[in-house]
Amino acid sequence: MSETSQPDPRKGYVENRPTQPLRQGTPGGAPAPDQAVPPMPGQAPSPVPGGAPGVPSAWSQPAPSTLPDGGAPAAGRPPRGARPWLIGGGAALAVAAVVGVALALSGGDGTGTAAGQAPGGAVTSPGPGAGAPEGKTYTKAPEGCQLIKAATVARIAPGTECEPSQFDNATMAATITRMPGWKTPFGSGGAMLHMNVDLTVGPAAKSLYDMKKHSALFALAKMRKVTDSRSIGDFGDEAYLVHGVDKPPMNLAEATVIVRSGNAAYTVSYTYDPGRSGINQQQAEDAALAAARDVLGSLS
Repeated sequence: MSETSQPDPRKGYVENRPTQPLRQGTPGGAPAPDQAVPPMPGQAPSPVPGGAPGVPSAWSQPAPSTLPDGGAPAAGRPPRGARPWLIGGGAALAVAAVVGVALALSGGDGTGTAAGQAPGGAVTSPGPGAGAPEGKTYTKAPEGCQLIKAATVARIAPGTECEPSQFDNATMAATITRMPGWKTPFGSGGAMLHMNVDLTVGPAAKSLYDMKKHSALFALAKMRKVTDSRSIGDFGDEAYLVHGVDKPPMNLAEATVIVRSGNAAYTVSYTYDPGRSGINQQQAEDAALAAARDVLGSLS
C-alpha cells in the first residue's frame, strides 16, 4: 500500500505528504494522556487547550465588556473604549481651558453668584488673597453719558452730543463697563471733535491699565507721531498722558489720558482737527485731563 495520503474529493486537492508514524508509548499508537493529538496534514491545530472534564475552558468564556475594578488590560490589547475616552478627554481639556480663561477675565468662580458680585449685581470687594488691586474698591458707576459733567462738556466739547454704547449697561460678573462717546453731529458744519471714555471697574484693572497705556503709545505708531507722553500725578494710583498727531495724508490729533484707581481703569481720548478747530495740543491735553478728572469723581 502506498505511504502517501489520498486527496479528499470534498476538500479539493491537498498536497500529498507522508503519513506520520504512530506515536509510541501506548498500545495501538494512542497518545499518552499528557500528549496532544497531532494535527492531520493540512489541518490547523485546535486553539482550545485540553482541560479537566466538566471544567469550562477560559478560551470558551465570552470576553467581559469592561475590566474588573483594579484590573489591568490584557497584554497587547487596549481596553475597550480607550480611543473614545482619549478623544473625550482632549475635548474636556479644551473646554476646561476656555472656561478657565473666561473665569479669569470675569473674576467669577463658576457658581451662580460670581466672585466679587453680590446677588443684586453690585460689584463687591474681593476677599484677602484674591488678587485685589491696590487702592480703592469701587462698586458703582453712573450711566455712560453721566461720567463727564454737563458743564465740562459744554466747555471742552461744545456742540457735541453723547451717544451711549451698547456696553454702558452691560454689568458682567464682577465687572462694570462704560463706553460712551461725545461727537459733533453729522452735517453740523463744525470741525470734527470726538471725545470717548472707555471705563472698566473690576479685578483686572491693573492689567487693563498696562494694556491701554501700551496701545496709546504703540498701536498707531505707523500712522501717528507721538508728540507728548508722560506720567501724571493726582490721578488715583497711576495715570499717563499721550498726545499724537496723524501722519500725512491724515490731519487729526488726539490727546489720551489713561488712569487706574484701585479696581477701576479707564481712558479718555480727545480727538480733534488742529487745522479747522483752532485747538492746539495744550488745550487738547487740558480738555482730556478735565474729562478724566470728572470720570474719576463720578465713581463710588
